Amino acid sequence: MSLRARLTLLYIVLVAITLAVFSLVAYVVAGERVGGGINDSLQARADTIDGSLGDFGVPLTQATIRQDRTQLESQVPPNVLYEILAPDGSVLFPFAQLPNRVFPAPEASAPEQATYFDSKVSGQKFRFLYHPVVRDGQTVAALEVGQSLKETDEAMSELRNVLIFVGLAVLVLTSGSAYALSSRALRPIRDVSKLARNIQATADFSRRLPGLPSGAEMRELVSTFNSMIERVEQTLLSQRAFLADSSHELRRPLTLLRTDLDLLNDPNLPAEEREACLEEMSAAATSMSRLLSDLLLISREEAQSFSQSVVNYSDLCEEAASRFAGRDGAHVIGRQLEPGLTVVGDKERLTQMLWNLLENASAYTPQGGDILLKLQHQNGSACLQVEDHGIGIPQQSLHHVFERFYRTDEARNLRSDGNGLGLTIVKYIAEAHKGSVQASSQEGMGSVFTVTLPLALKTDASA
Repeated sequence: MSLRARLTLLYIVLVAITLAVFSLVAYVVAGERVGGGINDSLQARADTIDGSLGDFGVPLTQATIRQDRTQLESQVPPNVLYEILAPDGSVLFPFAQLPNRVFPAPEASAPEQATYFDSKVSGQKFRFLYHPVVRDGQTVAALEVGQSLKETDEAMSELRNVLIFVGLAVLVLTSGSAYALSSRALRPIRDVSKLARNIQATADFSRRLPGLPSGAEMRELVSTFNSMIERVEQTLLSQRAFLADSSHELRRPLTLLRTDLDLLNDPNLPAEEREACLEEMSAAATSMSRLLSDLLLISREEAQSFSQSVVNYSDLCEEAASRFAGRDGAHVIGRQLEPGLTVVGDKERLTQMLWNLLENASAYTPQGGDILLKLQHQNGSACLQVEDHGIGIPQQSLHHVFERFYRTDEARNLRSDGNGLGLTIVKYIAEAHKGSVQASSQEGMGSVFTVTLPLALKTDASA
């Protein structure tokens, strides 16, 4: 059974139960009110007859009542059905229109109490009131006053029929409206399912669900589905771009390797050229190895395989700057490092981040130029800045420098062996350590790269 059918059925069942309870309560209340009205009417009639018997004297006898029958009948309404009984149950005054006495004898266990009971007269249902006639604290007679329940039963039957008819009509109307409403309410779900099947069949992730439904839940469903599809589309586009860029970057060293291998197959190749080919092949293999290592790093899930330990960030920066200065020799590496700053993270990856920043600054700073490495405590974070005085970055390219394989034209002309992944890895490592990286630059004046990492808490440091 479909969800729409189940919702419709549930709605109908709930409405049916509500109608049944309402109808039952209404019918019972109406019956109680009608029955109470009949009882009040019988009591009023009994009081009227009781008052009429006040002039007959005590004790009441058939002879006394028959002698003044005309007086009694003149004081009692003609449509009142009643009998007058002696204390022993014998009839003193029967209803003249009935050939035989049909009233049941009063309850022997309660002769002094007014009692209501139902009985049939000539096949017709009546309600009777047994009413003791008391004079000076003594029961001298009893009245049995009756009223037909035909009209009452007919009225209650009509009410029952009306409640049943109206209830069925309401169920029919609500079932149709419930089906239509459930269909409308579930339309976004059907649209989501239909679009999902279409995307699965066509692999077209550019499609979206148009518009938003009025319901908050369905609006959230459609919005979430569209966001998910957009995320999938962006991921696929990113993967395609990643594969294309990776293939492009690998093509150059592979081409060099194939070319050099062809040259090495020449037996007449001079020794010095053979040596040059081997050196070029070694450099190409190193470049490919480094590229593959970088690709493997940024293709992993965030912070995967990153160790978490307290690292003396100040000492790490000093060590990286000293090693780089010893290897570079062409630039002045200045340092302004606040001592004692610690962070929680992977020491090896943090060193790689520092090394990439220094290499980037060195690659685009003329020989003899200075590179400044600054580290300071700032608002609960360790703020690292690597400042160079190189060629700078054009403003239109500044927000692209952390993208994979992105390199400006000036950078390509100045350094042909780069692969455009250095700053991407810097951003990746910084964000994996719950930090951030920013770049500012002025073309022809140099650039500043700022990495902000949260400082280690005292509890982390003590651990």
